[in-house]
Amino acid sequence: MSFVNAHFVTYFQDLGYHKLVAAGAFSLIGASAIIGALLLGHLSDQHGRRRLLSFSYNLRAVGFILVLLSMGIPFLNIPSIGIPALLVGILLVGFSWNAITSITAAYASDRFGISQLGTIYGTMFAVMPLGSGLGAYLGGVLYDSQGTYAIAIWSNIALLLLATGAVFTIKDRRLPTVGVAAAD
Repeated sequence: MSFVNAHFVTYFQDLGYHKLVAAGAFSLIGASAIIGALLLGHLSDQHGRRRLLSFSYNLRAVGFILVLLSMGIPFLNIPSIGIPALLVGILLVGFSWNAITSITAAYASDRFGISQLGTIYGTMFAVMPLGSGLGAYLGGVLYDSQGTYAIAIWSNIALLLLATGAVFTIKDRRLPTVGVAAAD
């Protein structure tokens, strides 16, 4: 998502949209991220985390595909399907954005226990900035060398599908629930 943060407004401007429209589209990502985090986090409490985490990665991949389809995919001879695809695509990208964070935290707690959550999240948030920085940087490098963000977006889609598969292969394991003492 650092690629999105760093490049989506410029990407929309490259598609021919005014910078205010581009910024407005980006704000839709943020608004739908709030809704996605709350709704998918709640659903993960009701229906299990692994499937919803996998679903969230897929949802973001579909969002990126729709963003690409909005302007067409020339090398596949797919014509533009316009602004509706762009709007739905950015809403799906946003909707899945923060949902992954809330579901991952709950899933880690389910699998490893609350006593390990600080270490797990500390490790994740120590490593994620490296990937985030690399993703934003490589998106710029690809744009500078190719003159398009398409390769970076296709790379995002491939990585999301890989993450979907990786999460889906994890066997569900839930630690036994232990009663929590009430605070005095």
